[in-house]
Amino acid sequence: MPAVKAENLTITYNGKPAVEGVTFELEEGETLLLLGPNGAGKTTLLKTIACFHREYSGELKVFGRPPCNARELIGYVPQSHSLNDRVPLTALEVVAMGGLYRRGFVHFKIPPELIEKAAKALDFVGLLDFGDRLFRELSGGQRQRVLLARALVSNPRLLLLDEPLSALDPSARVEVAGVLERIKRRKGITMVITTHDVNPLLEIGDRVMLLSKRLIAFGKPEEVLKDSTIKSIYGPLARVVPVENKLFCITGDAHLHRHGGGAP
Repeated sequence: MPAVKAENLTITYNGKPAVEGVTFELEEGETLLLLGPNGAGKTTLLKTIACFHREYSGELKVFGRPPCNARELIGYVPQSHSLNDRVPLTALEVVAMGGLYRRGFVHFKIPPELIEKAAKALDFVGLLDFGDRLFRELSGGQRQRVLLARALVSNPRLLLLDEPLSALDPSARVEVAGVLERIKRRKGITMVITTHDVNPLLEIGDRVMLLSKRLIAFGKPEEVLKDSTIKSIYGPLARVVPVENKLFCITGDAHLHRHGGGAP
C-alpha cells in the first residue's frame, strides 16, 4: 500500500485551481523532494495531504485512507512556527506539545510519560541538554530541530516538512539536513519535503517532484533533474551540474509566470 497516492488530484481555493491533475504514488519509507517556483502549489499540496485544506477533487489517500482519516499518522512541520515568543515555553514543553494536542491536554499538564518521550525526541535531534532553555532564546537551526522533535514525539508514519532549510545559515542547514537523514535511516518514516534548495537533501531523496501547478516531472532524482526539465520551470539560467557522481541543481529565485534564474 502506498504511503501517499494521488490520482488526477486538483486542489482549489475559492473555486480556482491551485494544483491541477496531479497523479503520483509514494511508497512507505521513501522521501519525496518537492520542487517548484514560488506560487507553484507546493505548500498547497502539502497542506492538503495533511488535511489542513479540504477543497479538492480526484483521489488522495494516505496509507489507504482519506487524509482526514489518517491525521494520527501524519506529522507536519510548517515553514514558520506559530508559537508566541511572549509565552515562556521551554524546548521540552514545545516538543511535548506534539503529544498534548493529540491527547487534549494543555501544556502545563504534561504527563510524566510524555515528558520522557519528549526528552527522547530532543535527544534524537541532538538537543537533550537544551530542554530547559526557552524556545525563543534558541538559534534558528536549534528551533527547527526542536520543531522536528515536536513532530516526531507522536510517532508519525508520514512526516510533511515545508521548507525546513529556509532562513537558516549554512551550518544550521547542515545540522537540520543531518537530522532528516537520521530520521530516514533510523526511523524509516516516509517524508515529503518542499525545498527551494534541493542540494543538501539529494542524498536522502528517493523521488523528486517538479510542480508548477501541474505535475512537470516525477521520478528518481537522476530521471527528473535534467537541464531541459529544470529550465522549463526555472528559466534559462537554471541547470544541473554533475560533480563526482553527484548532481547539483542551480535554480536561482523563480516565481510562477516569471521565468528567470539567479546568478549561479
